[in-house]
Amino acid sequence: MRQESIEAAHRRKKRAAALGVTFYGLIMLGSAAVMAGLCFIPDMPLAAQIVLGICAAGFVLMFLPALWVLRARFKEIEGGESDAAAQY
Repeated sequence: MRQESIEAAHRRKKRAAALGVTFYGLIMLGSAAVMAGLCFIPDMPLAAQIVLGICAAGFVLMFLPALWVLRARFKEIEGGESDAAAQY
């Protein structure tokens, strides 16, 4: 069986990391859209609109650290840290 080249392994790992963050982003941003949409229900009490708006903003803010983690993961993959750890 032919071994995978290092570049191909890096591409595969980057694609998997990006796919995971994309899936997480779709869930978080979709949840934010639902919460924001619920704010516009007619005759909704003001307190409920505020709570739903805060929840929507929270979902968006929870997605931002995922982008930072993805960037760190890309640096880790390029640095070959996981490749070196697999040697032991």
